Amino acid sequence: MPTSLPGKIDRRVSRTRRNLQGSLLSLILEKGYDSVTVEEITNRADLGRTTFYLHYRDKEDLLMQAVQDLVDDLVSELSQAPFDNWKLRCRADSGDVFISAIALAFHHVAINADLYRVLLRGEGTYSALKRLRHILNDAISGLIQYFTALSQVELRPQVPMDVFLNGLAGAWIGLLTWWLEEDMPYSSEEMAVMFQRMFMSGTNEVLGLIENNSGEG
Repeated sequence: MPTSLPGKIDRRVSRTRRNLQGSLLSLILEKGYDSVTVEEITNRADLGRTTFYLHYRDKEDLLMQAVQDLVDDLVSELSQAPFDNWKLRCRADSGDVFISAIALAFHHVAINADLYRVLLRGEGTYSALKRLRHILNDAISGLIQYFTALSQVELRPQVPMDVFLNGLAGAWIGLLTWWLEEDMPYSSEEMAVMFQRMFMSGTNEVLGLIENNSGEG
C-alpha cells in the first residue's frame, strides 16, 4: 500500500507541535509564562490535552523543545551558507559579502521574533535562556570546526574555548535583546555589519588561526 504514509504522519506531528509552540508563545506574550496553563495552550491550539501529553511532559518541556527547534533551524541555515561567506577573516573596512552569513542569523531572529522575545526577556524561567546559550555555544563550536577544516587552518586559541564561546554567544544575545526591545530599528544587514565590526575583527587573533599549507601547492 502507499509508501507515503510515514511522511504524512511526520508532517501531521510537525504541524501539531508547531501549533502547540505557537499557542504557548502567544499566551506568554499576552500574560506571562507563569500564568499559562496546559489547558489554555490546548484550547488556543484547538487540540485535546491527551494530544499535548503525547508530545510533551509539561509546558516547560514544550518551551525547551521550541528552543531546540529554533537553534537547530538556525544552524541548518548557517551550515548551508556559501563557504566564501564563512572566511574567518574579519576587517572593519571590508565590504566583502561574507557579512551575509552573519546577516542570515539576524534575519532568522527577525522572522522568529516572538520566540526570541520570549526567551531573551527571561520568560519561561531562566532555564530556557540558559538552554539557548548552551545550544548556541555548541552550535558556534561546531560551525568553527567545520569551516576551519574546510579552509585547512589550525585552531590555536589564545584563550580557553569555553571563554571565547560564551563571550561570543553572550555578545550576540545581548545585542539581540536590545535590537528586539527597540523593535529592530536597523536591518539584518546593518546589524551584521555592526556586529562584525564590534565583535568579529579579533577572531583570527583570539582563535590563533594559522593556515595549514602542508600538502598544498
